[in-house]
Parts: sequence; structure tokens; C-alpha cells
Amino acid sequence: MKKNNFKNLLYLNSSNPNLAVKEVRKIIAKSEISDIAIDLSDMNVIDAVKVLVMTSSYLYKKQPDEKLKFRFTSGDISNITSMLALKNMEIVA
Repeated sequence: MKKNNFKNLLYLNSSNPNLAVKEVRKIIAKSEISDIAIDLSDMNVIDAVKVLVMTSSYLYKKQPDEKLKFRFTSGDISNITSMLALKNMEIVA
């Protein structure tokens, strides 16, 4: 997992949504949720939404009060996620 200048912004190794979800689950298991943000900018919007939906469900079962931050460069994802019940996901710049 690459890190950039952002202290807590993590880049996933895979753009495959299924592998990315597995990677995010490992991150969630090892880290404090409030300390991390996941960068999904390398994914297309459909795959990024798939990762968010699957991760949101997993996170809700594990820690229902936590929010996972994520980054995506397109504003389209805000429109899509606003229609879904992803209350534990937060977009960061």
C-alpha cells in the first residue's frame, strides 16, 4: 500500500473491486477507523461504489458508530452515494 503526502490517506494495491474490498477489510481489522482514509481515485465510479457499499456493510457490522473516509476525484460519486444508505462513509478532499 502506497502512502502519499497525506498522513492518513491510503492507496489500494488493486483496482479490482473484489480484491480492493478484501484489502480494505484487512486495513479496518488492523487500524483505528478514524485514523485512515482510502483513496479510490484509480477506480472507475461503478467499481468505487461497489467497494463503498461492500465496505460500508462490513464496517457497520464491525463498528456501527465509526465512519470511514474515502477520496474519489469525480463529483459523480457524491450523487450516487447520496442515493444509497452509506451513512458510515465520508468523502474527503
